[in-house]
Amino acid sequence: MRPRSDRRTGARIAAVTLLLASPAMLAAQALDAGVYQMRQGSAEVGRESFRRSAAGFDQESVIPVLNLRLTGSAQRTPNGGFAGFTLTVSNAAGDSARGSYRAVPVGDSVRITSQLRGAAVERMRDTAFDAVLPPQSVVTFAELIVLAQHHDTTFRLLVAGPDTVLPAALQFRGDSARISFAGLEMLALVAGGRVTSIEIPAQRVRVTRAAIPDSLPPLTGLKRPPADYSAPADAPYTAAEVRVPVGAGADTFSLGCTLTLPRAGHRPFPAAVTITGSGSQTRDEALWPLLPEYRLFGQLAARLGAAGIAVLRCDDRGTGASTGNADSATTADLAGDTRSQLAWLRAQHGINPAKIALIGHSEGGIIGPLLTAQDRRLAALVIMAGTAKPGVEVLVDQVRWPILTTPGLSPEDRRERLAEVEAAVRRDSLPANPWMRWFMHYDPLRAARLVRQPTLIVQGALDRQVSAGQADSLAAAIRQAGNGDVTTRVFPRLNHLFLVSETDGSPSEYASLRDRAVPDDVMDTIAVWLRIRLGVAKK
Repeated sequence: MRPRSDRRTGARIAAVTLLLASPAMLAAQALDAGVYQMRQGSAEVGRESFRRSAAGFDQESVIPVLNLRLTGSAQRTPNGGFAGFTLTVSNAAGDSARGSYRAVPVGDSVRITSQLRGAAVERMRDTAFDAVLPPQSVVTFAELIVLAQHHDTTFRLLVAGPDTVLPAALQFRGDSARISFAGLEMLALVAGGRVTSIEIPAQRVRVTRAAIPDSLPPLTGLKRPPADYSAPADAPYTAAEVRVPVGAGADTFSLGCTLTLPRAGHRPFPAAVTITGSGSQTRDEALWPLLPEYRLFGQLAARLGAAGIAVLRCDDRGTGASTGNADSATTADLAGDTRSQLAWLRAQHGINPAKIALIGHSEGGIIGPLLTAQDRRLAALVIMAGTAKPGVEVLVDQVRWPILTTPGLSPEDRRERLAEVEAAVRRDSLPANPWMRWFMHYDPLRAARLVRQPTLIVQGALDRQVSAGQADSLAAAIRQAGNGDVTTRVFPRLNHLFLVSETDGSPSEYASLRDRAVPDDVMDTIAVWLRIRLGVAKK
């Protein structure tokens, strides 16, 4: 599954709120301010500014590739005790609020209040931790290094969101520091009491402190360019902007969508509905600004339009041109949105309601079988990198891979870190986030065993978000109930995005990929298979 930018927030790179700091430690922290730049390969993927004072610590992380800006402020009492922490979350441009997080001491406990665009959630937590960690801030590790004063130290870090406590172990050698946190190995260089750089090899991330912050050029990718879903003048299909209503009563909202129709062929046309992957996705499943040219479903709609198949693709609720609130939505709720799209499409003049297929990628590959098992009127199903395991097992696979491939670890260290991260994932079996809670416990094979319609399963052999072997597991489950029309195709060298991988398929390489169009072989495989199953008449 693709990491979610606002429903499922990671905590491997985090900011710090210092708790229970000794006077000597505080004295070691001279007033300071600066900017760190985050890069994957040659691409700058984020930037963080910070300011340290006697009263606390302020930081702001801007991660355009996640369309995310986090502004945090930690307060300390005069003797270094914890006085509170606040975090605001917005889009990368800072002009659209997403939510907030607040931790306030109450006696021997801490009251934690988190709020997305819906209602606030409040809970109490004891203070058996050394720092509060919101996501995506490299300054955390620089601050821990300064605080440790060149002494090997282990800090207990409260991860904001899941509110679990994980250890961060620091070891010093000369002018370098090694940090072990959540299965990741981070290497830092220290000069003059300041952290000048941090490397995270498993994520191919390098962080450097800017020598002259005021001279940095503006960070790019803060504003998404206007979307254009029109059809080229010479395209063999038309493209119309439409709105699909969802829900009833006070919960009614609508989805902004594009309906493409073949220019030639026999009406009523067969059709397909696309279902996006995890995170708040637009209808093309564009990965702006990580991969600005990537358009999985836009590319597929064009290929199917040329093949005589109509396509309805929609922005997720609360995203792009769609209204509605995605913050508390589970995968089951998003499946309901797809049901509304099917109902709308079946009622359209020029569409054959008996010849409609679903095409789901990643999380959409979970929703597709779920709906197809319930709706016998659906004619076919295409699963692109869909899971065959409960979400908790998928997450375990994802956190294990960086450790398995990190060079230089001894067998003992590797075993210990694998055990640590796996235990951390399994320990958080009831996360506060509704989407994550549903995802972790849902078994997709239950629905797969009920699918009777023709099914095509496509998978990238180098997919590190949904392991390639799950394609065979899905196929076996669908065949168990006697479905004899199941086709599996695993494409060599392709990753979770169905793009050509230049290394091992890890998400850390996405920003540096050169080929950003899905290969014709994938498009042709889906188009030819659907033409046969949907009975497209030959021209």
